[in-house]
Amino acid sequence: MESGTVLFEITKPPASEREHSDKKDVDPNAGRFVRYQFTPAFLRLRQVGATVEFTVGDKPINNFRMIERHYFRDQLLKSFDFEFGFCIPSSKNTCEHIYEFPQLSEDLSKRLNGGGAVG
Repeated sequence: MESGTVLFEITKPPASEREHSDKKDVDPNAGRFVRYQFTPAFLRLRQVGATVEFTVGDKPINNFRMIERHYFRDQLLKSFDFEFGFCIPSSKNTCEHIYEFPQLSEDLSKRLNGGGAVG
């Protein structure tokens, strides 16, 4: 947040590219899960902002929920559970979150200094 640096960006291909793909090869959950990996330096940041933009198809969505989890190796560091409630059909929605990172334990800090990927 302090530097304004973009750490990653994920976008869907434009609709014209998706229309040309073979429908048999399309994973119905493709837009539901995102996995990314950062260097251990990511966990040393104090604050990170995220903007999520999503569109809703032609049917309304009730009780829409997004769950985000941050791990270091197999250890869960932080979990976020966002409830959006009702989403209007054919709408484009944006939400912004600012995350305050937890203070890392001494043991975890030592493991970070030893390297490893975060995802």
